[in-house]
Amino acid sequence: MDYIRELLSKVSEEIKEQGYRSTSVTGYNIFRILKMTEQEVIMCRFLADLLNPEGEHGCGILFLKSFLQNVLKETRVNDTLLMHTDVFREVMIDGARRIDLVIENARFLIPIEVKIYAKEQNGQCFDYYAYARQYDKDTQLVYLTRHGSLPSEYSRRSKDGTEIVSDDSIMCISWERDIYEWLDSVLPRLEDPVIKAVIMQYMEAIDSFTDRKDGRIMETCLDILYESADFFSAGIQIEKTVKAAKLKLIQLVFDDFKKEMEHITSVYGLELEQEAKYYDYTEGSYEEFYDRGSTYPGLNYIVKNAGFQNGSLQMWFRIEIEYSLYAGFVIFDREARTKDGQAKGREVDHITDELAEEASRYLEKDIITPVGWWLAWCYSNGKRQEDYYTDVPDFMHMNPCAMELADNQKRLEFVRQAVRMFEDHLLKFLIHG
Repeated sequence: MDYIRELLSKVSEEIKEQGYRSTSVTGYNIFRILKMTEQEVIMCRFLADLLNPEGEHGCGILFLKSFLQNVLKETRVNDTLLMHTDVFREVMIDGARRIDLVIENARFLIPIEVKIYAKEQNGQCFDYYAYARQYDKDTQLVYLTRHGSLPSEYSRRSKDGTEIVSDDSIMCISWERDIYEWLDSVLPRLEDPVIKAVIMQYMEAIDSFTDRKDGRIMETCLDILYESADFFSAGIQIEKTVKAAKLKLIQLVFDDFKKEMEHITSVYGLELEQEAKYYDYTEGSYEEFYDRGSTYPGLNYIVKNAGFQNGSLQMWFRIEIEYSLYAGFVIFDREARTKDGQAKGREVDHITDELAEEASRYLEKDIITPVGWWLAWCYSNGKRQEDYYTDVPDFMHMNPCAMELADNQKRLEFVRQAVRMFEDHLLKFLIHG
């Protein structure tokens, strides 16, 4: 036990030191100060300007040429072609969807979908690839994410489910490795000190949202583990405990929400749902949260005065964790069969206009924006735009906001503040009969 405590202490000191070094080196970073690292559109626009031969950087084809050759491994290039290459951003394809970046010239068209924290959309990659194929039958869709992940079938499959973009039609690249290392390779060739400084700040922004620092910490931890057999053994024991500790934290958070909600359930006409236990955090499936890529643990409350023409429907107020924590109003069908056919009761797949109109008798119409079985929702900080927020706990990746909740007092303060947010942005819009 002493070795475990000693190991934890030593690693903790190293993590603090790495954090200090990062701050001292970064200093004044405009991308961080304006929170551009959290804004996918702005990070993408800067990248588009770098790739544009006529961009504000004034470096001509330097960035575009090295990107095509070293990142995309594109061989169909020469300087004349590159000087006549257009780089478009936010290209609208169907009146609603926009491709983040498109590189186009007389020989090829390359669509680039950029993801940092935004979620995938139904058929998104399929639509982008189909659009690009109209102009270049040999094209690939470039999919740029934090760590180079492949888009899911949900995004690659057409909306009608009949077609899918094959894996080999998509080139996955990462901010963490491909973009960072590409810019690093270009730095020595930049003569303008201002442009060089801005590129370095952009790289530091990438470093922050891809958690490259975690890689450096991991290397340091490995060195510590190999200092002695006792430290290595202690590390193995810690490894066996970590997942259980994270699951315990999720349970503690919901336990605190349940206690805090007791003070306001009567005010808003809510009743704790205890029959269906649908995606309830007390059910055993939540223990597979990290094995199955989230099991959506949550806490459900019936809106007691809400009645529908279909008597099996209920309106619930639900607090849920997918990756991040949020809450909102959902519609549940008590008589519907589950997808596995084993029991009754499941979420409403699609909230129709008629059902939304019925719900507006109990919830102010202006906040109803149906998505799936959700009538209205917001994150624990009160915001409802799908994004990544540093002040919202992410239990899948255990961001600093989530880790702070291991402290009992900080967790209680967070839960109280979150409940206030849910009151201000959701519960106060309930219409009491």
